[in-house]
Amino acid sequence: MAKDTRKGSTALAFTGVVQPQHTRLPQFIENENDFSITPSEEDDTFEDWDSSLMLPPTVSTYSHRTHYIAPPPDAATMRKKLEDELARVTQTIAEVRAHKGGDLVQRGDDATHEQSLAEDHKTNEQESDTSEGWHQLEGMNMLDVVTLAIRSAKIYYTMHEQPQRLTIIKSERQVREELLDVLDVLKRMAIRNFAGGIKEEELQIISGWVQGVVEFLAKEQVIAEREAGDRERWQWLEGTWEAGDRRREWLFMSTFTEKDDLPEWTAPSDTQTQPTPFLEALRNGLTLVNLHNRILKKSKRQFGEIATFHNDTAKPYRIADNLRYWIKAAEIRWETKLHLDVMGVVYGKGDEVWKDFDAAILTWCRAVREEITKEWKQGSVQVVPLVSSSPS
Repeated sequence: MAKDTRKGSTALAFTGVVQPQHTRLPQFIENENDFSITPSEEDDTFEDWDSSLMLPPTVSTYSHRTHYIAPPPDAATMRKKLEDELARVTQTIAEVRAHKGGDLVQRGDDATHEQSLAEDHKTNEQESDTSEGWHQLEGMNMLDVVTLAIRSAKIYYTMHEQPQRLTIIKSERQVREELLDVLDVLKRMAIRNFAGGIKEEELQIISGWVQGVVEFLAKEQVIAEREAGDRERWQWLEGTWEAGDRRREWLFMSTFTEKDDLPEWTAPSDTQTQPTPFLEALRNGLTLVNLHNRILKKSKRQFGEIATFHNDTAKPYRIADNLRYWIKAAEIRWETKLHLDVMGVVYGKGDEVWKDFDAAILTWCRAVREEITKEWKQGSVQVVPLVSSSPS
């Protein structure tokens, strides 16, 4: 065995045969004193290393990706999509009935040729196979269009901006029952693999559901138009008013209460007896709680309802609870911080307490009125005329 003396070669030669040279690895020299390993001076592997490429250990290498989430559709878009889907279902039902009527006419004509049809049994089998294939195709088409219509109706019911308006027309339980009835019809059709085509009673159930949704949308349009007419008659919604005008805030509060139950709002002064009739009417907090809940139902962001309060305010602690509920709800829902001595209002401790109570009500009315007005102006529901989906 002979060692190859070429520079940088570590191959050994056996009987004149030189083994192939591998990729040169970094050579290390072991120090016998401290057993440390240091790079060899002959190796230039570490000379080309760029220390700027190494990130500090405190730098995170996590790549954060912002996912775009599309905003929910507005009421006009959902309504238009639902009307289009209902029109497609109505058109499909009309096509199925027209095809079934054509089959009946064809069978009546072929009844006079019963003997000739019996002689050609092979032709009958081919026609039967073709009919079954057509029934499956027809059933799958009906299944698709009705499923899309149900999906659009569900989105319209669940994502509506004014759900209490829909509840007035039809309860949620009744809506669910109607949807389940249509789904049950589609399930029975699919189980039998659409054999014999779509039955007339199945078409009647689907058609009845479509007609019910069309009437539902028509009633909603009437309610929306009536609400829009009411807003036009509200004086506090538009017009030129001075800042802090109690007349405007009183009209705003009277819109959601009975005017006979709410005395005229006058500014408290040192010359008149405290509290004023207006403050005395709101002293127990019950009217303020009811106002909050009623206005909340007219808002788009319907959260922060005062579900628990005292109707019987004979005890002082109940009055204090109602006022605290109202103050906390104003902070959570209307983002308005009210400063008020609750126990001072309950026991009527001095004129300053009534002035603070008057200022708190004024601040609350201004904040609520401005937010409700902004919602109605910028995000009002644009109700388009309902297009009848019945076939011509």
